[in-house]
Amino acid sequence: MDREELSRIVLEVVQSHAQDVQGVVGEETPLGADGLGIDSIGCLDIVLELERRTGITLRDEGITAETLATPGSLIGHLEQSSRQ
Repeated sequence: MDREELSRIVLEVVQSHAQDVQGVVGEETPLGADGLGIDSIGCLDIVLELERRTGITLRDEGITAETLATPGSLIGHLEQSSRQ
């Protein structure tokens, strides 16, 4: 799966979990309270949905605050995990 396809999937999944989104969600949009307001349960839902849709397993130890900071950081983590 290439970066463009991963990006499309991640942005779709994040958009579906964001609350009252104003405008377009991009790769640098913060997921947390200072951005889309997605809480820890929402982030877990996003990770599980991404694993289901991409077939890429994300190891628990690799899922950090930095990984969940933005859609772009999630895309990077998915790319890295797909090579392992």
